[in-house]
Amino acid sequence: MEQTLKLIKELTVIIAIYLYFIAWVYVNFYYQQFGISTESIKIDYTSYLMYSYNVVTSARFIFWVKLFGMLVLLKIAAVLLITGLKKKYVFFQKLYDFLSGNFVTLYLRKLNQQYSLLVLIIFLVIIFPLFFRVARQVALDNYREDRIHTENLKSIQFIFRKNTELMSPTAVLDSTLSPDHIFYSDITVIKNDQQQILRLLAESEKYYIVLQQRPLNKKLKVLPSGYVYYIDKQDILLSKIILRSL
Repeated sequence: MEQTLKLIKELTVIIAIYLYFIAWVYVNFYYQQFGISTESIKIDYTSYLMYSYNVVTSARFIFWVKLFGMLVLLKIAAVLLITGLKKKYVFFQKLYDFLSGNFVTLYLRKLNQQYSLLVLIIFLVIIFPLFFRVARQVALDNYREDRIHTENLKSIQFIFRKNTELMSPTAVLDSTLSPDHIFYSDITVIKNDQQQILRLLAESEKYYIVLQQRPLNKKLKVLPSGYVYYIDKQDILLSKIILRSL
């Protein structure tokens, strides 16, 4: 019983390490595509483990799990096949008896004790690059998915304080910026998002980080440019997150 509990504890630690690793890779690559530093949004340890769910439930991760499971089943099938053949054919019976001899058995047991831990360590290290590639690709896939299908993200609207430069409800945009200014359309949307196209990407202690993404052009199959804004919370009088009807 004690050995079983020790084994469970060791497996739990190993699983937690891998979950944290794939979550860290996923989060960094996902937000990196939006130009967002993960340090600015301050994701804690428990949240990282939650992000690992996006990876372990993805089709890519499940594919590798199925492949590994098939290899294990093939090994079990091979053992069962040899066990069945030794009962039917003399050659396999003699081979089995030879491998079951004291000398061979003791040698293999000693060899296993010496190298089993080393083989396990090498295996655990080798699968790190595989998990890295899977987690990175899932992050890139979800990034594209969230830009194409922005309904996956919550809509958000703002009312700005009166003393906020350019963004105040009392400020007249035409008298502040020229329509030719590069930020004219951005400020127009942020101040008055009637179409509800602003989406909440992340939130830090200081900022709301929002995305403006126009819909995919289905005829040309082209996704228009997207824009990420850092909205200072000190400038916000009221923020409204819009939940879709179910």
